[in-house]
Amino acid sequence: MNLPLAFTWSLSEMHGWGLVGVHAALYLAEIGEPPLLLEKPALSTLRPLNRERLGGLVSGYERMMALAAAQPGGTLAIDADVLHALGNGFEAGGSSERFRGRHSVAVVAFEDTRMDGAIRARAGQYERMIVHSTYNKALLEAEGLPDVRLTFQGIDPTEMGPMAPSRRFGDRFVVFSGGKLEFRKGQDIVLAAFKRFHARHPDALLVTAWHNPWPATAMNMAESPLAAAPPRVGADGRLDIRAWAAENGVPQSAFVDLGFIGRDSIAPVLADCHAAVFPNRCEGATNLVAMEALACGVPTILSANTGHLDLLGRDIAFPLADQSMVPDAAGARIGWGESSVDELVEVLETVRTDTAEARRRAERAITFMKTERTWRSFAESFVAACRG
Repeated sequence: MNLPLAFTWSLSEMHGWGLVGVHAALYLAEIGEPPLLLEKPALSTLRPLNRERLGGLVSGYERMMALAAAQPGGTLAIDADVLHALGNGFEAGGSSERFRGRHSVAVVAFEDTRMDGAIRARAGQYERMIVHSTYNKALLEAEGLPDVRLTFQGIDPTEMGPMAPSRRFGDRFVVFSGGKLEFRKGQDIVLAAFKRFHARHPDALLVTAWHNPWPATAMNMAESPLAAAPPRVGADGRLDIRAWAAENGVPQSAFVDLGFIGRDSIAPVLADCHAAVFPNRCEGATNLVAMEALACGVPTILSANTGHLDLLGRDIAFPLADQSMVPDAAGARIGWGESSVDELVEVLETVRTDTAEARRRAERAITFMKTERTWRSFAESFVAACRG
């Protein structure tokens, strides 16, 4: 009989880690092997059906917390295989420090490629590692880690798919860009390209979902070779994204910032967009927002680097092939790429003018995402990889 899998991160539908946990937990519950939760689930962020399906896991979480409270200090051994959520530097969270299971499996997504002795030592604590991109897998294998397994993240076809447009933006040519605002995501490249594109096509509109709940992490946009300064934080504690766009030459009449959008609003927004652009400098996984755009049938433009490469090569998106090196004095950005603004402008022109080709790739993308990159297929492969 299989030991339970225990998650050291919170279930949520607000970010990638949370979605990994939600969909793995849904699958495990369905097959009669519900996971143990070692972090409190954010049930209020889940869609009602998922909240109903996973609400019963709270009792297991409370039981784990009671055991931990009865044995304060040190590490608590539990009869489960513990999955440890790791990111840059392979730093483990509090739950990973508090609980150890029969087997320790690392679930990793990283963009900082530094591997000094301390990082290698942390990585070496785990029996195997689960990653979400060929990029991350190759980096770890190059470091000699012996058991690295790949499981691709996905989309839920019941949530993400083509819809009839509402025409909320009228007859304008709408370009979508999503992902929390930071240097790695390349929003400065989006603004520089859209500024030029809008000068040619005054009807163009840039619609963004760049909300970053950790505004301090956006300050690394000071590294941008394109933007004069990072965005300011307003009196409400949120990034002033509209002002930043205007400072970078995109008029407010051509810019809509959606802020944080709930999962039930993503597909309807994408239905009203004509192109989606992701000139990201690095993705440790395969970019959930980009996959959602592909699944919704939006002609999608992807930088040809890092995790995006697992989506390209299938004729489902438009690649930004012109990739130059990103400055990397510390060896932290192996494989990162700087997309060409000129190329992005020209690919946007192609999407606008060659509507037949844009539609052909979009239709292929819909089929690919709903058959090969679903959360269900992820969960099945993820659970199999975790259990050996």
